Amino acid sequence: FRSNETRHYQLSLPRPHVQIDVDPAAIGRVHPADAGLAGDARSVVAALLGAIGGCEADPSWATAVMSAAQLARARLRQAIGPYAVLCDGMRDTFDERSPMVRDVTIPASSWGNRLLPVYDPSTNVSARGGGIGQGLGMAIGAAIARPEVPTALMVGDGGLAVHLGELGTVAGEQPWLVMIVFNDGGYGVLRNLQDRHFGRRAGVDLATPDFGALAGAYDIEHRRIESLGDVAEVLDKAVASRAPVLVEVDCDSFGPMPEPFVPPVPMS
Repeated sequence: FRSNETRHYQLSLPRPHVQIDVDPAAIGRVHPADAGLAGDARSVVAALLGAIGGCEADPSWATAVMSAAQLARARLRQAIGPYAVLCDGMRDTFDERSPMVRDVTIPASSWGNRLLPVYDPSTNVSARGGGIGQGLGMAIGAAIARPEVPTALMVGDGGLAVHLGELGTVAGEQPWLVMIVFNDGGYGVLRNLQDRHFGRRAGVDLATPDFGALAGAYDIEHRRIESLGDVAEVLDKAVASRAPVLVEVDCDSFGPMPEPFVPPVPMS
């Protein structure tokens, strides 16, 4: 029920809205709740079923949910265009137990958090608040905590720039970490917001480094994805290294998404 998923909290939702959360303070914090129940969801739902009694499952519900999910995924794949190939390539390459870490970046917000399948909640690592730059630190921790499988990081060039110095930690610790850097030469979300609401740009274009030279300075392997045909080979080789690899995605070569990602926030 974040702003991105609820059209800045304007999405009409079925009523009543009952929120179950282990943290009582979280109830109604983001989206208004008609009723709140504090506790672990598994225990609370079991207690509710026991209290209600005599309920029968609606056999059409699961089918309706599955159909809605399939439709949403199909629409999202159309919206992101060629990036769907990269999404598929990541899922095909990484182990089901691989932590999939996402910084706050357009690819993560538009499809990494929504379309990239995860099979274990412990592998679903993303920022729940704050701005860009959290991803690299989270990915280092995840990779060190689960060394038996590769860890994937999705991060933008702007997000990586916030903590470039942590590449020294990567070089020193040598985790099995594939850092997938989406290089669009700037703050993409702010660009899109300015394009949509103001028709001009200011302060959103970055002087990004030569990522190959930067990785080389830390003796970290660097690979580059410049076309859809590169995706599988580059990711396969990066994972096969069993060491830190910086994979740079040239966003210019992929072109703009058919539907640019713009956060649903009011601008004035």
